Amino acid sequence: MRRYIGLRLLQMIPVLVGVSTVVFLLVRLIPGDPATSMLGSRATSELVARVHQQFGLDLPIWSQYFDYLGNVVRGNFGQSFFYQTSVSSIVQARILLTLQLIGYAALLSLLIALPFATWAALRRGGIADRIIRVFFAASLGMPSFWLGIMLTLYLSVRSRIFPSTGAGVGFQDRLWHLTLPALTIAISITPLLVRSLRSSMIEVVASDFVTTGRAAGLRPGQLLLSYILRNSLLPLITVFSINVGWLIGGTVIVEQLFGLPGLGSLLITSITTRDYGIIQLVTLVFALIVLIVNLLTDLAYAALDPRVSLVS
Repeated sequence: MRRYIGLRLLQMIPVLVGVSTVVFLLVRLIPGDPATSMLGSRATSELVARVHQQFGLDLPIWSQYFDYLGNVVRGNFGQSFFYQTSVSSIVQARILLTLQLIGYAALLSLLIALPFATWAALRRGGIADRIIRVFFAASLGMPSFWLGIMLTLYLSVRSRIFPSTGAGVGFQDRLWHLTLPALTIAISITPLLVRSLRSSMIEVVASDFVTTGRAAGLRPGQLLLSYILRNSLLPLITVFSINVGWLIGGTVIVEQLFGLPGLGSLLITSITTRDYGIIQLVTLVFALIVLIVNLLTDLAYAALDPRVSLVS
């Protein structure tokens, strides 16, 4: 297990290098000059040239890239053009909130998907199954920003149940503030989870070992948890891991919508101000999250299914 995890972590290095290369080149295609954005109304040709020289923007693109790689190897991600401080400190201050939001949204999506998918699968073809399928098929087409606005309008502005902006202070207050943003992201990804789990459970229910367990007189709860649900989780985990990128993309939009000072809102602001260093580091952090989730998915496969072996 340790050898497998160690090799997988080593395999992440070339992937992250490839991501950093693509992002480094793409951010240079953003229209506008970061020096002009940083100086604002004070921008003159002399000051712009001085800023270019200070941050190495006057060097050839290949020289800038190798300087960037060399600094990254030493743990230096450069200085922010806009905030005039180290990129690492800015990202460090915001990463916890984004991780909390992603984790909360993932938890809510599972809490929604598991009961509804189970209910629909066990009552296949019934009224409840049809209603659940229609509802989640409709919610799949709802844009995250529109859904967030609707939830804010009805659960915050009108009913005043949840706060509409801010991150809160302390664990309970933060949990309360993150409920609407996390619910917005969860509803966007839940239809895929419900569809996957429902199909898997229908297949498992019709299998021979479930029929044998039912004939042996197992209690319905034990049959559901130990036989049906456990053997239906693998496709759910696969779908969830594949859509982690979608989950992160929803985080970027939702953070901006609810005024959360996380990595998503920081990324959008940095694109607007052409802050290359922050864009590059935030993208690397998001890529690393996806890679770690994929690793955890493989480990979960091995834990749930004894037939799966971790071969590096």
